[in-house]
Amino acid sequence: MKILIIGSKGRLGKTLMNIFPEATGIDIGDNILEEELEKAGITFLAVPLKVTLDIINKHPDYRTFVDLTSVKSPMKKYSGKIISIHPMFGPSSYKTNKDILFINDISSVNSIKTVSGLFEKYNIIPLTADQHDNLMGELLVKPYILSYICDGKQSPIETSSHKKLLELLSIKDDENQEIMLDTIILNCNTRKIIDEMQERLDYLKKLIGNR
Repeated sequence: MKILIIGSKGRLGKTLMNIFPEATGIDIGDNILEEELEKAGITFLAVPLKVTLDIINKHPDYRTFVDLTSVKSPMKKYSGKIISIHPMFGPSSYKTNKDILFINDISSVNSIKTVSGLFEKYNIIPLTADQHDNLMGELLVKPYILSYICDGKQSPIETSSHKKLLELLSIKDDENQEIMLDTIILNCNTRKIIDEMQERLDYLKKLIGNR
């Protein structure tokens, strides 16, 4: 089966090219997209959410798109027409992190067999779209928000706490900014997460008082 990876120059696209070295990779906007889609047996969309939606909408009869987005609620309208997964690995962890979330209420019937066949040594975890987005609120949205709102500086004097802070803040430098913001803004749990953070900040302000 011919594998096509759209967005092959991005972080996830490059990772998929390493996993599937025989795949054909093209970049966003390449004028050979139509030609390559005709040849492909399955197409991974390693692109931001807006581009994913645009490609799927322009090719409504193509039924082997693999959605890789980190927010699944916008993909519900394509239920039964695409395959929807979320790899938990990145460029530095794909050889050790073998978890792939399979969105069973969006993906086409029996497509979990296709995913299992492609990722033979990986752990395929079935979830609904809502279960996925709730989980990502904890696993991605919280650390993304904390990384986004804070800045840190190197210091000649080190503490373990400061090292952990800098590691957390480096998330925003390693991620695709558009994808990171999509993950924050479009997750249904984000407002609640921000409100909880704000409550704790307000409590600290109260303890500090006006001094």
